[in-house]
Amino acid sequence: MLWHLASHYPEPVPSSTHSIIIPSLCASLPYIIRARQCLIMHTVGKIKNDPKRYQHLLNALKYSTSLFPLCVSAYQKTISEESAANLEYLLVTLLTINSLYSFAWDVVMDWGMMQNPTAVLEHAGCVPVPSSQAKGKSCGHAVLRNRLRFGLLSSVSILAADLILRFSWLLRYHEGVLFPNADAYVLCTQFLEAFR
Repeated sequence: MLWHLASHYPEPVPSSTHSIIIPSLCASLPYIIRARQCLIMHTVGKIKNDPKRYQHLLNALKYSTSLFPLCVSAYQKTISEESAANLEYLLVTLLTINSLYSFAWDVVMDWGMMQNPTAVLEHAGCVPVPSSQAKGKSCGHAVLRNRLRFGLLSSVSILAADLILRFSWLLRYHEGVLFPNADAYVLCTQFLEAFR
């Protein structure tokens, strides 16, 4: 994106670019601030010899994966439609990586579920389980966690809803069909994000 802006020098940058850069910077600012906080916490953890300090690096990586799609999307708006179409696969790939990584972070780190990766294999019959450990545990409780606050069905429903809402960016490919204008699309996606 900076290369494109520099290519206009010394002529002024087209006015449409100004309406892209400022909103893009504003959209990326929360992710930059959170990534910086995570890096600071990693540094503090390093000083205090905290064994879990690497979790802060992984959290910073999560916020960083949000920045790449923002940059590519903003850059797409500054180039011709033909060139922008060539970047669409890159954008979809970056958005998918961000959505899956963020979903995995929600489930494992934020909700404390799926902490035992071998539990799925044990309940599938791939790994033998001692009979003393297998008593009283359903597959869902063993895979998710021992104590589920909302019950198994509700927990699985919440997981499914979170995964679907993480991919709400797919609505942009049906924006013209589902929404009367771009503002309605933005409002809907922001509402879905707040609900998630």
